[in-house]
Amino acid sequence: MIWKRGLLYLLAPVVVFGLATYLTIDILLRTSDTVVCPDIRGKTVEEAREMTKNAGLSLLVMRYENRNDVPYNHITVQKPEANIATRKGRMVYVIVSEGPHLAEVPALAGRSLQEAEGILKEKKLKPGRVVEIPNTAAGKVIAQMPMGGEKSLEGHEVVIFVGSNKNTYYLMPDVQKIGLTELQDEMDAKGIKYRIEYTQGYRPARPNISGMSVPVRSLFKADNETLIYINNGGQQWPQSE
Repeated sequence: MIWKRGLLYLLAPVVVFGLATYLTIDILLRTSDTVVCPDIRGKTVEEAREMTKNAGLSLLVMRYENRNDVPYNHITVQKPEANIATRKGRMVYVIVSEGPHLAEVPALAGRSLQEAEGILKEKKLKPGRVVEIPNTAAGKVIAQMPMGGEKSLEGHEVVIFVGSNKNTYYLMPDVQKIGLTELQDEMDAKGIKYRIEYTQGYRPARPNISGMSVPVRSLFKADNETLIYINNGGQQWPQSE
């Protein structure tokens, strides 16, 4: 019993010291200054760092993450949460957006529409609306929006402007007053497409125009094929009074 009592006397100061230390630390922690953690979500790292510094806190970026809905260098997550009391001097941990992935828009001028669409898909961009513009480079890309070399979000559309043949219109003359040869010469000179059909199945020696697929004195597109009907020479159009 004597040795137990001696051991108790020996351990008592250690226990008392340990308990006193714990209570002292607990009291210091309880009486230390507390601050409200600011809401830094959506702020840039620089703005967040300034806000936490003014609140007596520190900022540490834990990692960056890809976010299509949050701009580059903006806070997405914070710990501790916003608007809660925390110990002054504490570290605020944050996750920061590295923004959406950007793609460089390729230059498409001079490409066919099919080639342009394939190139855009390779760059993870979408072929957008195709606008046809009268141009000598028919069937080729003549412009685009955004322009080649610009940066665009992956998955965004690129509007393509493609050259198309000009719509040239002519007025059909009164073929009753001109012959077939004269009409052919005029159409050939203007680049008008036409085809001759013989109503009797053979070419007469003296062909006469019996009809047209385009009415007289009406407008028609040059690239639309016009049919010229020829009879065997025995029937003429009635002369206008």
